[in-house]
Amino acid sequence: MRLETRRHPDEEVIEKYSLGDLSEIEASRFEEHLLICESCQNRVTESDGYVSAMQSAGTQIRRGTPRTEDRRWYFPRLFPTLAAAAGVVFVGAVGLEWGAKRSGILHKAEPAFAINLVATRGDGIDAKAPAGRPLTLQLDLAGLPPELSFRLEMVDGVGERVWQGAVSSQGSQAVASVPKMSSGLYFLRTYAPSGKLLREYGLEVGSR
Repeated sequence: MRLETRRHPDEEVIEKYSLGDLSEIEASRFEEHLLICESCQNRVTESDGYVSAMQSAGTQIRRGTPRTEDRRWYFPRLFPTLAAAAGVVFVGAVGLEWGAKRSGILHKAEPAFAINLVATRGDGIDAKAPAGRPLTLQLDLAGLPPELSFRLEMVDGVGERVWQGAVSSQGSQAVASVPKMSSGLYFLRTYAPSGKLLREYGLEVGSR
């Protein structure tokens, strides 16, 4: 499933993101879109709110269920009410399962490491980041043509491509979300929509 940065994802993508069912690359692309789209931020908030509501409903039903010795004499009279409550408990249980899955994903996910990248000059590379963590790269676009978007490509020290994506420009800057990288030296290349190489940034991973 390919997510375009400038397109609003459909409800299926929102649902899979809330349930933690997107792959790491798809989730990174979706989060890149969330950085610049308030509308989709609100949609994700509503999705998470629904799960929270289901959790709350399940908790209230369990707390309000009478003890066995208190309800045995009223079983015939309360049967319709208990049947309806059972349906709500079932819905609440589904909500709890979704919430647990979502919570597990969030607890396991490591926060992204933010770093500013400037064009490589000379032999030294100043940008350094820890290995094994997602990266939020803030790109300096000053001096580049005023394009609406740029294609990105990350290569390792021997020139092998390890990641590619796209960003929308925000004035003289742009933000890219990149998945975890192992230790090593990397170069992030910025291309115009025409395919022309415009700028290259150096990044050393595993230095912290």
